Amino acid sequence: MSFLYFFWGFLCQWGLGLITSIFSVSGLTGDWIDHLPLLIGYLLFFIGFTKMQTLSPILGKGKWGALILMVLSIVQMLIPAGNGMTNQSLLGTVLTVVVILPEMYMIYHLCTGISQMADHQLQPDLRDTAQKRWRLFIYCQVTIVLALLTGLFADVTQPNAWTVITGVLSLMYVVLNLVVYILMVTLVWKAHKQLELESQ
Repeated sequence: MSFLYFFWGFLCQWGLGLITSIFSVSGLTGDWIDHLPLLIGYLLFFIGFTKMQTLSPILGKGKWGALILMVLSIVQMLIPAGNGMTNQSLLGTVLTVVVILPEMYMIYHLCTGISQMADHQLQPDLRDTAQKRWRLFIYCQVTIVLALLTGLFADVTQPNAWTVITGVLSLMYVVLNLVVYILMVTLVWKAHKQLELESQ
């Protein structure tokens, strides 16, 4: 049951995120609603990590990353966007970088925990899959960091080479992020189906 919290957490962040983004883009609600699916997802992750900590200490440590991400999501919902484009862009960049670190911490413990449990239960395929998912997640985060860095040199009013590079990296991140979400959903589903958990 515990792995299902991660399954529904990823689905909530992706599926519900698509729905809320429609309302946000159409102007029916404020930008705060974009962070609501993330908050719900992180809450489900936190519950999942907490329930798994007695079975896997490495998995249990992931709850701290989820807790920090919950707090950051609430902060992003409460802090109004800056009036100036520069301030708003800088604030968004800073918050994105801040979010990356606890998110990497959380996903590392999720993938490593699954990998260790699979190894102990003699399931090498699931173990290797979890390790590959972690590496793919790292590639995804590197892409967004590069996009943010090149974006500092981009000029929207007078497009230059940095603008093109930032656009390409941003597009790569969107595609890669979608792939990562789908693969993470399949990973935790496989873990739910294949790994034996003691009664909790």
